[in-house]
Amino acid sequence: MIETVLELIDTRMSFGGRQLFDVDRLAFKSETCLVLTGVNGSGKTTLLKIAAGLLSPERATVSFDGQDFSWRQAYRALRRRVVYLHQFPYMFDASVFDNVAYGLRRGGVSSPEVRAQVRQALEWAGLSEHTAQNAKSLSGGEKQRVALARARIISPHLLLLDEPTANMDEEGRERTLFFIRRMVSDGFTVALATHERHLVQQVGQVHLHLEDGRLKEKPIPGGGEQAESQARDLRSA
Repeated sequence: MIETVLELIDTRMSFGGRQLFDVDRLAFKSETCLVLTGVNGSGKTTLLKIAAGLLSPERATVSFDGQDFSWRQAYRALRRRVVYLHQFPYMFDASVFDNVAYGLRRGGVSSPEVRAQVRQALEWAGLSEHTAQNAKSLSGGEKQRVALARARIISPHLLLLDEPTANMDEEGRERTLFFIRRMVSDGFTVALATHERHLVQQVGQVHLHLEDGRLKEKPIPGGGEQAESQARDLRSA
């Protein structure tokens, strides 16, 4: 049985007196890539930010570790467990190395261990040649890979990606999708929000669609076998 890392139950959000969504259940399954689709303005980003503990809902119950909590009881734990990446990830005005090292240094990891882990993370992301480069000077695709490496290095329980391939060229998009699949193959739980329906088949193992305030599970062409096969190939590589 696949473990549920985190679950949102009975999640409601309104803006300006208008109900944005009322979601019965949103479960994030361990070592799985969930793709959340919906038109612009449907509430995808809002739902991800609630799951990350960054935005207070009108109402929600959060379930993890076999216990249920109100969102207000859980949001600090969510911020520790969940990493949310904006479609335009923030880069500090510093080297790529320092950007990736940020979370480890903040957590009090020793300097030798920081150096070792960051070198490994940059190699994983194919960014070793950019170690000393100012992160703000990178391309959009390279910044996304820095953000993925920065998230990966602190081992979150759940990684939430908001429109991770927005405004990328084809090469940047394919490289980003490769690293998302690679994170799932490495045992991470990933969810991404997108309006690009073709990403469902490329990386998704679960597809949820947010429409008219409700969340509906949708079949994936091929049953998600393409993404699962690629993940298996990466595990054995």
